[in-house]
Amino acid sequence: MDRYGQDGGRADEPPMEETVEARFGRLLAIQEPLLNNLHSVRDLVRWRDEVVRLEEGCDGGIRPLGDLAKLLAGGDEAGRSVVRAGFAAWESLLAGGITRIRESGELAADADPERLATSLMAALQGGLLLARTTRDVRRLEVALDTALGYVRAHAVTP
Repeated sequence: MDRYGQDGGRADEPPMEETVEARFGRLLAIQEPLLNNLHSVRDLVRWRDEVVRLEEGCDGGIRPLGDLAKLLAGGDEAGRSVVRAGFAAWESLLAGGITRIRESGELAADADPERLATSLMAALQGGLLLARTTRDVRRLEVALDTALGYVRAHAVTP
């Protein structure tokens, strides 16, 4: 039995759930300040630029996402639960930012922040998958730009 009370695995390796939580913790620590400062569509574009920069630099900010998504398909239930909660927290941060943008009057009153946040998360996840499999970050840019176009379709024109 290792120091974490588990049989098997390396003695210095924490349980998978803790590893997943730690990864999401790092990811959300980078994303949260950006998303908590969304007050305009321009800020949302800056968030997009930062996501692309992180993927280009592979500096650990977004990179763990691919590993985390694999756990949804093949990991244990505890790991999947942590991943689902992490994605929900991330999407909630996006929805909160979009709500602030809507409240500022830049988006129409009937713009649905949850729906727009889901479109951005889908573009982010799909774009990351395409960028990694093709080794072309422009795939991520296109996916996010398409989702941003959907957000802009709800803009109030002056």
